[in-house]
Amino acid sequence: MMMNRIFTSIRAYHNLSNSPRVCKDCDQLATKDALFDVGDGIAVIERYCDECAKTIENSNRSSV
Repeated sequence: MMMNRIFTSIRAYHNLSNSPRVCKDCDQLATKDALFDVGDGIAVIERYCDECAKTIENSNRSSV
C-alpha cells in the first residue's frame, strides 16, 4: 500500500535520550525533525542532519 506524504514543516531536533538519532539519508547525527502529513490526522517525523534537511522540498512525496 502506498501512502502520500506532504511535507509540512521542519524544526530543531532536541535529543533527550542517551542514544542519539541519526540522519535518515546519511547516518550523521540528526539535528532536524521533518514533519509530513500522511492524512487522517497522522503525522510522520523523520530526522535529518543540517545538510540533508536543506534538500527536503515542500512537495508531495511517496512512501511504500
